[in-house]
Amino acid sequence: MKLSTWDVLAILLLLATLVIGVIFLQILLNPDSSLNPLRAPTLPGTVVLPTHTNTPFLLPPTWTPTGGSGINAPTLKPSSTLPPTATGVVLNTFTPTPTSTATPTNTPTVTNTPTITNTPKPTNTPKPTNTSTTVPSPTPE
Repeated sequence: MKLSTWDVLAILLLLATLVIGVIFLQILLNPDSSLNPLRAPTLPGTVVLPTHTNTPFLLPPTWTPTGGSGINAPTLKPSSTLPPTATGVVLNTFTPTPTSTATPTNTPTVTNTPTITNTPKPTNTPKPTNTSTTVPSPTPE
């Protein structure tokens, strides 16, 4: 079996496809690799500006005062609370009584009914013709 020119070209095409696939995979896994011609530009470092921060005021540790004056004074016993007593408050009870607030009133309704009146139609009478000729008199100014 003899290799023809087309067989050699097909093998070269398969090898080129394999190499291009490896390059694409390398760029996909590491976009900052040297194989990537369209790398993202490197970002500048973050600037840390000094800020005025609030320092909380620390209170001294809590302590329990020991009664009296001085360091070695005896501690007082706790005082007792008085027992609860009955209070002289009486709550008023309220029973609502039904009251009628709606009072029926008779309000007359006014209806406007149109009235039709028959008015006689004007008749067209011919104007009298003026047969005499009159000259208007001049008016003084």
